[in-house]
Amino acid sequence: MNTRAWIVFLDESGVSLLPQIRRTYSSRGRTPLLRHRLNWKRASMARALGYHSTDPARGARRRFHLKPGSYDTAGLIEVLEQMKVF
Repeated sequence: MNTRAWIVFLDESGVSLLPQIRRTYSSRGRTPLLRHRLNWKRASMARALGYHSTDPARGARRRFHLKPGSYDTAGLIEVLEQMKVF
């Protein structure tokens, strides 16, 4: 049996970095102006959760990778290669 084997779950999702508009305290009839200094419109995050196959006492290992914009096939392959190091 291979004692170096890991079971890994990989997930990718997108997030918006602009603030969400919520109800604020302001005078009636006056729309509040929310200012932000973010340059990214969207970002993507890839997360991996790994478990060692033969030694459950090691516990779970978690890794994540952030990227502005969206992932494509080449981007996800790059993330998998980086996570292979861990």
